Amino acid sequence: MSTLRSENIRRGSELTSQRDTQRGEPSLILPPGEIAKIVADIKSIEFTPYLRGWIENYEKVGQRGRFLWQWCLKGVKLTTLPSVVSNLREHVIETKMLSILYGTLIDDIADREQDSEMLKMAMNLGTDEWLAERLALWTGRRRDYLEMINRIWEELWSRCESYPRFSEFEPILRFDNHQSLNAMRYALLVNQNPGILNSVEHDLYQPHNMQIMFMASVDLSASTHFEVNELGIAREIFWHAQRMGRIGNMLTTWEREILDRDFTSGVFAHALDRGILTPTDLQSLPAHEIMSMLEGAQCQAHFIRDWKNHHERMVAKIQHLHCCDLTSYVKGFEELILLHLASRGLM
Repeated sequence: MSTLRSENIRRGSELTSQRDTQRGEPSLILPPGEIAKIVADIKSIEFTPYLRGWIENYEKVGQRGRFLWQWCLKGVKLTTLPSVVSNLREHVIETKMLSILYGTLIDDIADREQDSEMLKMAMNLGTDEWLAERLALWTGRRRDYLEMINRIWEELWSRCESYPRFSEFEPILRFDNHQSLNAMRYALLVNQNPGILNSVEHDLYQPHNMQIMFMASVDLSASTHFEVNELGIAREIFWHAQRMGRIGNMLTTWEREILDRDFTSGVFAHALDRGILTPTDLQSLPAHEIMSMLEGAQCQAHFIRDWKNHHERMVAKIQHLHCCDLTSYVKGFEELILLHLASRGLM
């Protein structure tokens, strides 16, 4: 199989130009040397003392490894809007890392714990102060977990309130956060009822769990020169970026999600659409059989083409935004897909 070379992405050339000679489909394989270089670069990422403290607090209740947070920090730095004022840039990056910690804790309730009662409590902690008082009614690990979510949310929101345009963007921040939480509601619904999974609803709801729209709104809260009358254009750009981020996430994590019996990924929705799998298969087949069926069907090639489509639309749309140049933002997502492809099996 030929390789999908990173320079083809960076130059904006055809993602499908490197093709398997038998299947005529894009390869998802990076050269081993490039994978090793990307992974080593991620592992060299260091946290500020502030972030290190929060990650250590997370590790008291959460399940994700340190590599994920190094990966996320690199990704956040690549995709922070150039409009953020320079003296707030590092602060904003830390705030967005908190949002990822917050989102990951809640997402794992939906995907791994699959605990409806706990998920409802976790999602409402940031919107209903009275609920925080009810944490005393919870016990053991669940209470520790929920208290961590509450502490991270309070810190995250307090930092957002300090940004110069917070009052202007507060309604949008709240809306985008609710969209992310709704993605997690959908994830739990799918895991409890695999028969409802389909590509249309997946693409409508699940990309929001990437929090890319929310994080862009955080950036804009710290962007003093952004023209609000161009917000509609900007949010369309952010939407394509969010879809691209979701595609990369799916390509990176679908194998691990099979082992977790988490079938909310668009990879599984696509397989159902094509008749490769049935909802009964997802519920009953061993993980290795599902994995073999998906690998043989080359489902992932579909998502590389979808990524390319959103990339082209994003590139076209930034030409209509005049208050700031988002070329570097697009390039950040071109780099992000490489991070995803190089990190398969590591997150």
